[in-house]
Amino acid sequence: MSRKAIKSINWAALAERIPESEKNALAAFRAKSEQHLRRMVANPESPPKIDWSYYKKNVTTAGLVDQFQKQYEALSIPYPADKYTAEIESEEKQMEKKMEEFIQEVDKAIGESQREIDSIKSMLPFSEMTMEDYRDMYPELAFNPEKPTAWPHTPETQPDEDPEPKQNGH
Repeated sequence: MSRKAIKSINWAALAERIPESEKNALAAFRAKSEQHLRRMVANPESPPKIDWSYYKKNVTTAGLVDQFQKQYEALSIPYPADKYTAEIESEEKQMEKKMEEFIQEVDKAIGESQREIDSIKSMLPFSEMTMEDYRDMYPELAFNPEKPTAWPHTPETQPDEDPEPKQNGH
């Protein structure tokens, strides 16, 4: 397995999508991410090759270089196993499904709002509307002479419909 690194991250696009209160955390994360990337790029992916023939010619102890070469070539340091990519990809697929559902819900709400806007635009302007037109369009808000209201004409300030007679214990 070899090491992998993200070559470029669109930090500006990320910054546009997060709330203002999280900008400092993003800046700290970006600095840490770039520091790790610099450290990783500073080292080669594979160690430099050793010129064993040079050491065999210049080291006088018999068999020492062969022994080191054998041990060095037998040395294997495993790269940590990738345990998280599959989990992240499955979570990404779940989030894509949720986003699709959300988009459908929002599109439905936008459609309903657009229909309401269209109905409002098609209405007769209030300046040209008569009291009868207003009553026909908004029967619950229009003045009803059979049921007069008291100022300030809000539901909570109106007297009760059928006030119960108060009894004094007689």
